[in-house]
Amino acid sequence: MYNVMSAKAEEFISDEKIKECLSYAEENKSNKELIEGILAKARDMKGISHREALVLLDCELPDKNEEIFKLAKEIKDEFYGNRIVMFAPLYLSNYCVNGCEYCPYHAKNKHIRRVKLSQEEIAKEVIALQDMGHKRLAIEAGRTR
Repeated sequence: MYNVMSAKAEEFISDEKIKECLSYAEENKSNKELIEGILAKARDMKGISHREALVLLDCELPDKNEEIFKLAKEIKDEFYGNRIVMFAPLYLSNYCVNGCEYCPYHAKNKHIRRVKLSQEEIAKEVIALQDMGHKRLAIEAGRTR
């Protein structure tokens, strides 16, 4: 069952839903009325759905792309001001079944020692990063299935 709010990956990551959203974006990439509606919703800064974000990312209307870029900057400035926000990486695992050549975790790389952190190790890493003053983490892991 697809549930975007679930903490279980198999419930909120659905290949079918991803393809459906990509198809929706492709079909609506020049739908000016829909894009204007999404931009109006984005202006309220209450969030847009991943489906709506895909429509904006696929947009093929030059004037609307300018509006998207301008609004994105306004929203970024409102949330973060004139500063750079850094995320500290937290590497949970470097096991991966994929073969992405740009990534050192790829399955064909036989020259690295594979590691998967335990719950206790993750807790220690989070505490250490917090003690170093980090407030935002980017969770990093390879794909295991």
